[in-house]
Amino acid sequence: MLLTITMTGEKTQELGYLLYKNPYRAQSFEMSFGKAYVFYPEISDAKTTAALLLDINPLDLARGKQGSKDGGLFDYVNDRPFLLWLYL
Repeated sequence: MLLTITMTGEKTQELGYLLYKNPYRAQSFEMSFGKAYVFYPEISDAKTTAALLLDINPLDLARGKQGSKDGGLFDYVNDRPFLLWLYL
């Protein structure tokens, strides 16, 4: 998933200060569901764009990573209570 924020006008390079990220350095973060990347594809005085790229691993999202305190989605998504209603 890719999310971009574009700022136009004067002093657009201050977008990095608003987001607390250096616009001249790409950064990556390890998350419980995959990796997140923050980078700036366009930097100028007239227009600056910040991008957040999420590399989501659907298995880690559903199950949760080993050693993680997050249990994943299986605690919340369960079809067993609804199967009883189908057979009644």
